[in-house]
Amino acid sequence: MRQMETLLTTHKLSREFGQKRALQRLNLQLQRGEVVGLLGPNGAGKSTAMRLISGALAPSHGRVTVAGFDMQQQPIEAKRRLGYLPERPPLHPEQRVDEYLYDCARLRGLTPQAAREALGNSKRRCGLESVGRRLIRNLSKGYQQRAGIAQAIIHAPDLIIFDEPTEGLDPAQIREVRELIRELAEQSAVLLSSHILSEVEACADRVTILQQGRAIYQGAIEPAQTPLLRLQLQQNPGNEALTQLPQIASVERLHTDYFRVQLSPKATAPELAAQIVQQGWGLRQLSEERLSLEQIYLEATSGRTSQGASE
Repeated sequence: MRQMETLLTTHKLSREFGQKRALQRLNLQLQRGEVVGLLGPNGAGKSTAMRLISGALAPSHGRVTVAGFDMQQQPIEAKRRLGYLPERPPLHPEQRVDEYLYDCARLRGLTPQAAREALGNSKRRCGLESVGRRLIRNLSKGYQQRAGIAQAIIHAPDLIIFDEPTEGLDPAQIREVRELIRELAEQSAVLLSSHILSEVEACADRVTILQQGRAIYQGAIEPAQTPLLRLQLQQNPGNEALTQLPQIASVERLHTDYFRVQLSPKATAPELAAQIVQQGWGLRQLSEERLSLEQIYLEATSGRTSQGASE
């Protein structure tokens, strides 16, 4: 079994702008082979976190380590090992695509021969082979976004940071980027921010949700916890009566006779079903319920959960 390799660690990462605390004590770890989604409402601190991790912004407190190199103490070595696509791609409109990507490769320390090889590879992976000779300013927004992705991966970095990578892309292009992200994660770690929850859900292994600069949820998209069950009864005994059952840890009423219940540790669904039948409440349905990323996001940002939040 391959040993997991940590490619990103942030420790109590914080940034203040005057009296405003844009990011507070963020703790993150990414392993090679992982895609982690960074989510939150506008102004939650996502872009600040990405700028801090990329080295574009200095932290007020805390530390960033990329592939074992401290971003403040060893910035050159750390930055060599990451690729960054900010929300607005850092393009040079008056350059041709080939010129721009070649310059990016050389700035990343590649030799001329290696830069030419990396140019061809990144163009192929990002669907830019037909526009290499065109000026960037004449490209559509979708192709400009592809060029931005290509510059982020041209040097085969260990850590790749994508801020809204599918912005301006059509559905077919979005699917291609999703496949590219999964491909990149085979050899790298990917930190992904997007307002499109379905895209994060399709790509990410787990998520960190920020609100007002704090991590309020960190975990799997489908939380690794005791299964949630959807329960329907003929008679409604009320939440208090249900929580008295030893098999139930918590209850949420969804409708008149529908509940979402979380099992107690070591309890099983058949044991709960037998107990409900014994109580005479009339069991109509008891099935496992999977939480979507949208549900996790809404519950976290509404203050109903704080799983794995930064301390």
